[in-house]
Amino acid sequence: MAKKIKLTSGSSYDYTTIGIACHMKDYRFAFFINEQLGFRFKRLEDLISGDEKESRGYSFYIFINPEDRRNYYLVSNYHEEGRLIPSEKGADFFLIVNDILPASRKKEMIVSIQKVPQAIAAYEIPAGKVKNLELIFEEIEMHLL
Repeated sequence: MAKKIKLTSGSSYDYTTIGIACHMKDYRFAFFINEQLGFRFKRLEDLISGDEKESRGYSFYIFINPEDRRNYYLVSNYHEEGRLIPSEKGADFFLIVNDILPASRKKEMIVSIQKVPQAIAAYEIPAGKVKNLELIFEEIEMHLL
C-alpha cells in the first residue's frame, strides 16, 4: 500500500506592507518619500509580474538601510493593462519592508507618507488579507537575484 505524503509550504514571509494612494508619477513620489522618510530610493528595472503571455512591468525602487538592516521596496500597483494586486484597487503604490516593523514605526511611516503632497491615503495591509501577496514577495526576491 502506497503512503501519501502531504507537503506544506514552508515559506513564511516577514514583511510589512503599506498601501499608498497617490496620483503622482513614480519618480516624483519616490523623491517625496525620500524627503519625508530620509530614504534614498534607487530605481531598478521594472518588476515583471504575470505569466509569459501576459507579463507586465511595474516600476520598482529599492532602499537598503544599513542602520536597521532592512530593505525597503517601493512598487507601483499600476500598469495600463492591469494592477499588480487587483484586490487593492485603491493603492497606487506599495511600500514593502522585508521585516515586521513595530507598530510605532509603522504609524510613524504612515503619518510621514500622508504628509507627501498629493498623497491621498496610506494604510497598512495585513499579511493575510491579500491572497497574492506572498507571490509578489517571491517575485521581488527573484527580481533581485
